[in-house]
Amino acid sequence: MGQNEKQLSKVNVITITDRVNRKSEVKKGNCESDYVEECIGAGGLWQVCVSFAALTRCIAMFNLMSVVFLTPTTDFLCVEFVDNTTTAAENGTCYKNCAEYVYHSEVMKSNLITDFGLICEKQWLASFAQTILMFGVVFGVSIFGWISDRFGRRIAIISSTVLNIASMVPTPFTTNYWSFSGLRFVTGVASGGSLIVAIPVMMEIVGNRYREYVGALCLFPDCFAQASLALYAYYLPTWKNYLHGLSVTSIFILILVCFVPESPRWLISHGKVDKAVEIMFGAAKVNKLSTEHIKDTVTKSMENLKIDENKTVNASYLDFFKDKRTIIITMSTFVIWFVTGVTYYGIYQYITFIGSNVYVTVVILGLIQVPLFPIQIALTKLLSRKTALCGFLLTTGVMMTGLIFTPTGHWSTTCLGVIGFTASSATYAVTYMYQAELFPTPLRNMSFGIVSAAGKVGSMAAPFIAKLSPIWVPSLIFSVLSLVAVGFCLLLPETKGKNLKDTID
Repeated sequence: MGQNEKQLSKVNVITITDRVNRKSEVKKGNCESDYVEECIGAGGLWQVCVSFAALTRCIAMFNLMSVVFLTPTTDFLCVEFVDNTTTAAENGTCYKNCAEYVYHSEVMKSNLITDFGLICEKQWLASFAQTILMFGVVFGVSIFGWISDRFGRRIAIISSTVLNIASMVPTPFTTNYWSFSGLRFVTGVASGGSLIVAIPVMMEIVGNRYREYVGALCLFPDCFAQASLALYAYYLPTWKNYLHGLSVTSIFILILVCFVPESPRWLISHGKVDKAVEIMFGAAKVNKLSTEHIKDTVTKSMENLKIDENKTVNASYLDFFKDKRTIIITMSTFVIWFVTGVTYYGIYQYITFIGSNVYVTVVILGLIQVPLFPIQIALTKLLSRKTALCGFLLTTGVMMTGLIFTPTGHWSTTCLGVIGFTASSATYAVTYMYQAELFPTPLRNMSFGIVSAAGKVGSMAAPFIAKLSPIWVPSLIFSVLSLVAVGFCLLLPETKGKNLKDTID
């Protein structure tokens, strides 16, 4: 027997053994047979390459978190008064008869506050710029969620990325606040798409055994993007150059995501068999698996799922309210994501103990989440989805309850705040995975659109809650909301070990 024949025989033996083991597990009830996994494997080089689609989240996080350097703490001093009045001006004080202010920021040489004069009666406009962006995100997650489920994952990924760049590139050239804000709204819409469209793709191409890894690692671009903002701001210390740098980086990301294929699972759920089989053939070859059985496996799966070839699936947001079970799942996940948005971004406001250097603070707050990934993976592997989610929410609630009774500045306050923040971050990892498993392929991205909108509304409310006084009130609100979310979590069905659904019941 020749060397090539021996290698082929070895591959066939491994493939047959893997299928026998999988069938044995199915009979024992340990897992369900999944046609995508049978065709292209549970995980491999092809899945790793397609996962680069998650880099689109970098663009979204660039835009969502860039505000820390666009509107940093800025001192101002009146240097000229009307009619050359001689007055001893005080730093940070507004004067009705001031003709000219000078500005100083230890972070950026120029920012939105210095260039657009966002002080005194215009001070609220600095925060309002971020509010406008977040409103755009709320619209974007819904719009691109629908586009993704109606026209395809690939179209949604590329179109949201292109729209991001189309709005980011001209933004530094704006000459007034309102034109800047208008473009930021469009950027928010595009960022909403970039936040959600890639994650279902990653969930749909891996096997059950790797979903926990994807649920945690899909948030890695968020950490990287947030930490890298400090580098952009340090080496590009004017807000216009800062945004130029983010735009150029986003263009490189666009080039990469243009090579991301359509989700085979989405194609099959919409009856586009030939295109799905073509992509699966390529995936199997990259993963060095046999391609002989792919066509038969897909055909049998379509028969079992009762999917008609080339039949258009017209899913809509009304499908989330068609029966009692779906309504309960939809409303429960809506509340959970809203609470997670409030607690994650609200507790974020407490992390001021790290230091006064904003560059170091931003880097640490970005990278502090990376060591959590192995812990998140281990816990979601060990525990059921409901237990893991309830556990993280309950941990957040307990830590926030503890903060109510700890004195400000005490070391225990720091510990409780860090644990609460990390638990809230872990909640996001579980909810992304859980959300993909709760809804079928034709509704999956629209479901992400609904809950992501809830999360963004929560994130908009978070800064206002965090600034409430007395100091224990924010902790009380975060604690109560977390416990309420635990109650809604108990209403959700368990999905661990089950295949992703491809049809609407």
